[in-house]
Amino acid sequence: MCIDQTKLFFSKLRSAVSVFTVAGLFCACALSVTYAQRVDHKESPYVRIDQEEGVRRMAAFRSQRLEGDYCFRFELAHLPRRGDKATYRGTMWGSWNEKGPVTRFEISPSEVSPKNDSDVVELIIQNGLNPNAWMRRGRSGSFKEIVGPALFEPVIQGVVYSPFDLQMPFIYWDGFTYEGPVRVQSRIAQQFLMSPPEGSLSVARGIGAVRIGLDDSYDALLRVEVLDGDGEQLSRFTVESFKKVQKQYIVKEVTLKDYATRDRTRFQVKAASVGLILKPVFFDPLSECELTLPSDSMFEEL
Repeated sequence: MCIDQTKLFFSKLRSAVSVFTVAGLFCACALSVTYAQRVDHKESPYVRIDQEEGVRRMAAFRSQRLEGDYCFRFELAHLPRRGDKATYRGTMWGSWNEKGPVTRFEISPSEVSPKNDSDVVELIIQNGLNPNAWMRRGRSGSFKEIVGPALFEPVIQGVVYSPFDLQMPFIYWDGFTYEGPVRVQSRIAQQFLMSPPEGSLSVARGIGAVRIGLDDSYDALLRVEVLDGDGEQLSRFTVESFKKVQKQYIVKEVTLKDYATRDRTRFQVKAASVGLILKPVFFDPLSECELTLPSDSMFEEL
């Protein structure tokens, strides 16, 4: 078994907000999943912070995480501008290691049969300063590392999410500029413009910058906008809602929109189990560790 089905109990449970980036969401983010802990900011709405405070908040955002590991059951709904809706189901397991957040996904069409797993996609996403991604199709065989242009290809045909969206490498780019406060949904976010490193794969792909919005009260990721060299939007990732599960806050719904096609993909957590202990080999692409789930009683339906 790769999961110890025993909850971690803490004498002092901190109130935490988790945002699926992939590092974690989907996401990985996809989805990389990013986690942020509640803090007490006393500023009034739309008050600018200075660059020094921006650096502090960015560092805090990058380092925070949930208490313990987690497992989510989720649904992906592809909502094309034209054509029929396509629905996928999946499970994601998340943890942290010395490199940063790490997530494992299993995604399949809703109608797939357990006896026919050729359409099942498994991914392992390592976030952090030096991200990696691996994939395999079907529940057997070996994981293959995803490199180069393949990082920008959809995880499943027609679905907007790519390994790049799940890795969210821009979270860790050194170059960024604080832009000021804006409203995102019903929240106030502090916006930062992240600049890709010179000569990086992102630059070669035509990404000029990535704008991120952090919640002014919680330092949680609320929105991501990928921009081209002219500052035009390529895609937008928006956190739609959160949910308190087993004394911790997690993301409940995320929407990713592709501006070229106008297609959207909606990620919704359907059930969650947090405060778990997952063994590191579960996230090792060379391991033959069997996929396992917490018992149904450990999940909270959303």
